[in-house]
Amino acid sequence: MPIITVQVIEGVVLTSPEQKRELLQKMTDTFISVVGEVARPYTYCIIQETPVYEWSIAGKPLPDLPFLYGSEYAGMHRTANQIMRSFIESQGDGGGQDSQADADRASKIWEGG
Repeated sequence: MPIITVQVIEGVVLTSPEQKRELLQKMTDTFISVVGEVARPYTYCIIQETPVYEWSIAGKPLPDLPFLYGSEYAGMHRTANQIMRSFIESQGDGGGQDSQADADRASKIWEGG
C-alpha cells in the first residue's frame, strides 16, 4: 500500500480546504500516472501540518521570512557550497570538467546568481 506524505507548516503553504483537496487529488493522480491504475484503490495521500514555529531550517523556527532572505542564511549557503566544492575537487578527476561545471552551476544557483 503506497503512502504519499506531504509535510507543510500549518496555515502557511496550504491555506484552504480546497487547496488541500486539490493537492491530494493531484499527488495521487501523478503517482498513478507512473505506477498504473492498479494502485489507485490502495494509495493513501496524507497531509501532515506542523504548527508554526515547530518546524525549522538551519535551526531557525519557520516561518522566519527575514532569515530566509537575509545575509545569515545566504552565508550558510556560501559556506556549504565551499565545502561541497572542496570535496568535489578533492575527488580528483572523478568526472573531470563536467564535475567542475556542475559544481559551478550548483554554487551559482545556491548563491542566487
